[in-house]
Amino acid sequence: MINKIGVVGTGEIANQFVSQLDKENYSVISVYNHRKVTLKAFVEKFGIKEYHTNYDEFLMNESMDCVYIATPNQTHYDFVLKALNSGKHVLCEKVMVLEGQQAEELFNLAEQKGLVLIEAVTLFFMPMYQQILTYLNNEKLGKLSGVNVTFGSCKEYDPENRFFSPEKGGGALSDIGTYALSAAVYLLGTDLKMIATDVEFSKSGVDEKSVTLLKNAEGLQASVMISFRGKMPKQIILAGDKGYLMINDFPRAEKATIFYNDGEKEIIELGNGRDVFTYEMDLLNQYNKGNIKGCDVRQVTKQVIS
Repeated sequence: MINKIGVVGTGEIANQFVSQLDKENYSVISVYNHRKVTLKAFVEKFGIKEYHTNYDEFLMNESMDCVYIATPNQTHYDFVLKALNSGKHVLCEKVMVLEGQQAEELFNLAEQKGLVLIEAVTLFFMPMYQQILTYLNNEKLGKLSGVNVTFGSCKEYDPENRFFSPEKGGGALSDIGTYALSAAVYLLGTDLKMIATDVEFSKSGVDEKSVTLLKNAEGLQASVMISFRGKMPKQIILAGDKGYLMINDFPRAEKATIFYNDGEKEIIELGNGRDVFTYEMDLLNQYNKGNIKGCDVRQVTKQVIS
């Protein structure tokens, strides 16, 4: 079992990973950060004995079989590349890379080396979404019409902040858009085609808000609206001719509600948002055992909860 993990980064998401991971099945045995003061505070907080400010030395730990990468977007490619070349499985925070060609290169390398590489887009791993797919297959909503996804926050403009910096992989699409577009693809399928999009850019050149329209061959439509300049709910509304399904706070959703046309209401509750990192590691192990083939995101939570 892949259960000895090295963490790259000591920011907020790394803190969540270490504190929320299932300690009975997984252990963090080493941490890397180039900032010594920050690194020391992190390992003291969590009682981790091994730590490094040199990434190559960090990867030399032969007991460590997986690397979790939780650093700024622009650093991911190099960290993933070195980890794979050192023989480590990798769980990398989104967005994994800034260019599609880099993703293809890294996935090909992982396959060649017999390693697992996963991007940590949380909604792919939450068990509730598999239940929703089962409902859709059973036509609980009837004939589907489409999905609307919104995700907006109001961030103060600062070109030095990673959210607005092109060099740091900023922009709404690379941050919250990862969740929003993934939701549409997960629910309606991977054959969605972009029909139109409208984008507004910040002074620094990154996208700060956009609306995207998607459609598949069956006529199912998706609208995705994201913004760094206006607060919107993290919400999915999936419509069918028997009713509609609503999911709030969808990236780590534990609950969804179906509103039927006849006035009846059904609540779906499954999973725990605090367990998402454990779900991610569980899936990584399922891939490693060969229980999952290919990259069909609709199979992700099915394998985790089975």
